[in-house]
Amino acid sequence: MIDPNKELFDSSAPPPASAPPPAPQSAGGSEYEDARERAIEGGSSDTLHLSVTDPKQIGEGRNAHTYYRIDVRQGQYSTDPIASVRRRYSDFQWLFQRLHAEKPGAIVPIIPHTQAVQISKRMSEELIEERRVYLEGFLRKVQVHPELEGAASLAAFFSPDAEVFEAAKKANPGNGADDTTGLEDATPTAKAKESVKHFFVKVGIKAKVARGDKLVETSDGSRMEEVEQYLNTLDNHVKALSKATLYLVNVSKDTSTTMHELGQSLFGLQQTYGPASDATDDEDDADTSEQSKSNLPTLKTISNIFASLSAINKVKHDDNHKKVGAPVHELEWSIKAARLAVKRRKTLQLTYTTYQQQIKNRETNVDKLTKQASVNTVQGSYDAQIVAAQKLLDAAKQSSDKALGELDEVTQRVIREMERFKKDVDQQLRKLYVSHASVQVDYSRQLDSEWNKLLPNGGGGGSGGSMSRQSSKGSGDPETLMI
Repeated sequence: MIDPNKELFDSSAPPPASAPPPAPQSAGGSEYEDARERAIEGGSSDTLHLSVTDPKQIGEGRNAHTYYRIDVRQGQYSTDPIASVRRRYSDFQWLFQRLHAEKPGAIVPIIPHTQAVQISKRMSEELIEERRVYLEGFLRKVQVHPELEGAASLAAFFSPDAEVFEAAKKANPGNGADDTTGLEDATPTAKAKESVKHFFVKVGIKAKVARGDKLVETSDGSRMEEVEQYLNTLDNHVKALSKATLYLVNVSKDTSTTMHELGQSLFGLQQTYGPASDATDDEDDADTSEQSKSNLPTLKTISNIFASLSAINKVKHDDNHKKVGAPVHELEWSIKAARLAVKRRKTLQLTYTTYQQQIKNRETNVDKLTKQASVNTVQGSYDAQIVAAQKLLDAAKQSSDKALGELDEVTQRVIREMERFKKDVDQQLRKLYVSHASVQVDYSRQLDSEWNKLLPNGGGGGSGGSMSRQSSKGSGDPETLMI
């Protein structure tokens, strides 16, 4: 086995057989989950740390594109990378598709798609940085994914040899079952005809499914139905959670805007009473005296406090978006990734069902030829046709067995993935709302401090403070009673 620390990007070494670093084999237990999370976030000193940095724009106009640098370090805080490669955004998309093809049924992390049609937007720093963050998160999750270890596309993607990577992209082998299995000695024309027949049988199966028929299921069919029901229910709940949570996140932004407008209006109103250009020290003293007499803050003070409240709410929104809003979207992408894994399994199920239907068709054809031969007066006139039909039947059975084997393998992978996925979703949801609570507590203190500045004597710490102020001023003080 190769040493990924030394040979992963070493141009003098042969192309690696698998991607770095080996993922933990056990998919259960809190220790594994903690280790996996640390690895995704950057890892410890004994874990390879992947980072996507230094985007470089190449070309001009519509031919312009961006290359991102991928560094691999021994631990998050290592200064010197073990090695580096550069890849385009489309290269990451290629890797995503290939991982699905090579490891069907695996929950491959989503690369959020950010569309930018106009060249100015496509090359904007904001878009490039957003993509960089997404791509880095994608690679780190792939790095520690227990089902993706050993994928050939990972070895090619991380290869320092440009020719190796370009050859892998050019080859881009298909992943479907070969519908000409058992016809190795057949002519190219015969294989082409069988491929066409297989295509039309599959189209017919799709049409039947669209009308309500079901695909042929394996022994684990009931468990897969439970998986689909779980994902449907989860998707509905998370959509509702996302809508409500993002509303709460955006409340601070809307509040910030409103506070700013209030502050501006109050400042403008104060200017009508005494423009700043005409203000004197005597007037300021008079304002202070008036404020002390009325026990109420000036409009200028109120305006300044609203400006501070606006700024705090803006920072609160940004923090909330980072710690709560973004994770909500990541949870939605996780569900989408799980659905894609189940969809890959459905594709193989369709292939298996197609071969089962093909077997029935070819058995019918063999029986038909055999009956025709039995009533025909010319001995052996159907022998060649029966032999050819039987050969096609045997080929369909071989292809069906192969498709069933692949379907069972992928089904087991989906089941393993869903066990891990359910734990991840539970962990993500709990962390998300703990983070939300933490943000509320942190900024509530700051907001309360500003609001208290509007109250006489700084608020006095709540209802108890109000009562003490009333006692000190006397129950007959009309302004105290009003406050």
